[in-house]
Amino acid sequence: MHRLTGQRVEGVLLFLLILSLSIWTYQRNGLWKSEMELWKDCVRKSPEKERPHHNLGFVYYELGRWEDAKKEFEESLRLNPQFDLSMYNLGLVYYRKGLMDEAIDCYQNAIELNPRFPDSFYNLGLAYSHQGRYREAIMAYEELLKLKQDYANAHHHLGLAYKKSEQPEKAIQSFQEELRVHPENSYAHLYLGEVYLEAKNYPKAVAHFKKALKDSNFPDAERIRKVLSSLETNLKR
Repeated sequence: MHRLTGQRVEGVLLFLLILSLSIWTYQRNGLWKSEMELWKDCVRKSPEKERPHHNLGFVYYELGRWEDAKKEFEESLRLNPQFDLSMYNLGLVYYRKGLMDEAIDCYQNAIELNPRFPDSFYNLGLAYSHQGRYREAIMAYEELLKLKQDYANAHHHLGLAYKKSEQPEKAIQSFQEELRVHPENSYAHLYLGEVYLEAKNYPKAVAHFKKALKDSNFPDAERIRKVLSSLETNLKR
């Protein structure tokens, strides 16, 4: 038995990682396909009940079959127009298809049906932001935070909406609150760095860029390092 060299060990580990991810994806898809057959059978047996259509639509959504998901959610709503989850999930389908106006209509309808469901407000904010309607996005996120102060990424996206609408002080407050609730959010540090950079508060920009780069998986890290290097050079002058 030969001992593996460092290079070969890395190659084997990479292969095993890819293999394990492939197996996981295969198993996951297999599970959803089993779920699909289960709920298709339920739909056949109970075609006039909304929940089997809803659950089948959810499985189609997870498999990326948007049109099939849309059809099942619409059928669920035909059978029960008050089914808020089907209305919300129909909004998710429209969002995935890039149809923001339709997604917004669905999220608003879902909120009317159930104003205590925070996900509807969160995704409504995302859809508004996607259209550049930041004032409305801010309102959606604020309503969400009244329901659930620690909702993941809510303060973060509120900060982005404030940043995009040129309200830097409120953006800073929102990103800081995100870090208080979720201190592991590296993106909050990134955007704080950008806000402070735009405000020409270079020491604080440097501090937050450095904190963002502590995340070893941070995307676009090379660009941030170049910005950081330039800032640090200027600060030394």
